Amino acid sequence: MSPLNSNLAGDHLSCPICQSRGLWRIASSNLVAVFIGCIVLSVTSVSKRYLPVPTVSVTAIKLSRHTGRDCRYPEHREVNLACPPWQLGSGNPCRNDEENLNSTANPVSPSNQPPVTDIKPKTLLDTWTADELRGHPGDERIVKLHPPDLTPPQRLLPSQKLPQLDARRVNSIRRVRLADGKKIVALTFDLCEQAHRRTGYDRGIVNTLREQGVPATFFAGGKWMRSHQDKTLQLMSDPNFEIGNHAWTHGNLLVLEGQIMLDQIIWAQAEYERIWETLKRRAEDKGLGRQMENVPRQPHIFRFPYGTCNAESLRAVNEMGLNAIQWDVVSGDAATNATPDGLVRNILNNARPGSIIVFHANGHAHGTAAALPRIISGLKEKGYRFMTVGKLLEEGTPESVQECYELQPGDNRRYDDLFGEGTH
Repeated sequence: MSPLNSNLAGDHLSCPICQSRGLWRIASSNLVAVFIGCIVLSVTSVSKRYLPVPTVSVTAIKLSRHTGRDCRYPEHREVNLACPPWQLGSGNPCRNDEENLNSTANPVSPSNQPPVTDIKPKTLLDTWTADELRGHPGDERIVKLHPPDLTPPQRLLPSQKLPQLDARRVNSIRRVRLADGKKIVALTFDLCEQAHRRTGYDRGIVNTLREQGVPATFFAGGKWMRSHQDKTLQLMSDPNFEIGNHAWTHGNLLVLEGQIMLDQIIWAQAEYERIWETLKRRAEDKGLGRQMENVPRQPHIFRFPYGTCNAESLRAVNEMGLNAIQWDVVSGDAATNATPDGLVRNILNNARPGSIIVFHANGHAHGTAAALPRIISGLKEKGYRFMTVGKLLEEGTPESVQECYELQPGDNRRYDDLFGEGTH
């Protein structure tokens, strides 16, 4: 017998059903005959109104606690030998072996079984399974599109205009000045997507934030939200997260002008609102409509792609009621040679009270998922707490400037030569 057949026979011999029918002798000599024998038994059983529970010794069952998991035959697999016949293969758990073996009551008909009730979700996140929230391998993958996706969003304008921006929040906000003793930082993650590619979703980053209960802000491009609608819905539903506007296709708003520049901002606002309405319907279907009161209908914060702007685009963002959010700590995870150790060292050395730290979570983050647990624990050891950008703005006085840059004025002009308009 080949090793494969030997293994199969060994698994089959562990099945009390087969032992009870005397098939183990056949299995030891002829695997094919075993298969045919099991089929005959299965067909014979179906022809009867009730399939009698196989006669197996109590000792054998108690020793093996067998449920068919070692048996290679479909009619035995995942079957509790003590289950009533109509529950075989139903996927419903039966009473344990001892209860069934010691019970002398007649079988109960399926119509008398208690109904299985669905567990109602308590929160918006509960409307997804744990596996759906964790994501799947390949979520981070980036795909180049040929030709580029230049289609506009389904909705070109948001239905409502945001309130006028507080005068203390105009211009480009780099950090928040906090009262003495407050140690708070905001972790932010960009979800960029240009017209010529479909970027990814870094599930490891999001899972770490959720597992540790750390608030965070995601700046999502409008096209990214359209490409990743279910992930956008999940991020919207998480009470620890907020979503900001990161333009439609990551346009360089230092270079773009006029209506094209405005469309980059407005289209992303409109796309967010469209998806928000989808979440609202989902919530109402599950009896969770009131929880939508905690999810803003539109983003109230905006991040300039490439960290670049000019006077026209900065004014346009502010006039739409959007806080323009820059940063004062650059993680450096966009660099292909970035390492987890380097990211940890950089963040822990440069974060200060009121800092806004920029990362990526769209497949362009190099080392961030591996570094994030150490960054979080390291900042906590230094006494820091975490807030979304929206909450951080309420804790102190925004520090803003009239231009956009990475760490010092003019340091991001190189993106004009590298990306031009930046959209694709």
